[in-house]
Amino acid sequence: MEQTQQREAALSFLTSNSIGALATVSTEGTPRVRLVYYATDPDFSIYFLSLENTRKTIDIRSNTKAAFVVSSNDSHHTLQIEGLFEEMTDTATFGPVIDSLTKHLFPENDISAPITHLDKSKPVFFKLSPTWIRWGDFSKGTTSEEVFFEL
Repeated sequence: MEQTQQREAALSFLTSNSIGALATVSTEGTPRVRLVYYATDPDFSIYFLSLENTRKTIDIRSNTKAAFVVSSNDSHHTLQIEGLFEEMTDTATFGPVIDSLTKHLFPENDISAPITHLDKSKPVFFKLSPTWIRWGDFSKGTTSEEVFFEL
């Protein structure tokens, strides 16, 4: 499969899922990972909401480098992203992304997303811009060269 096809398959996989593992580093240097609901765009940027008073927000504000992984039990694929965070404040820029994200957070008006059960705090919106992306397709191939593709 050529690079363009791998990229299209990876983006399709990323957009068809809604939960990924976000890894950050605390101000003390402790690694932390947590699951987040996310939205994405054609550039593989990851968008999500958090709250002002969470460890996640504190981590991101102190160190903008992070890693993000999406995997699925239903398919033999994984997508790994490393990148840099920025806090989004321009509502005109992220309005459409928020619409996509809230569909994951509140499916059929079911208020089940973790963020809806936390203490009241100011919501913050983050974008992770990729600096490195690796697509893993474990449905074919028997060696790393046949399974992993850097995009």
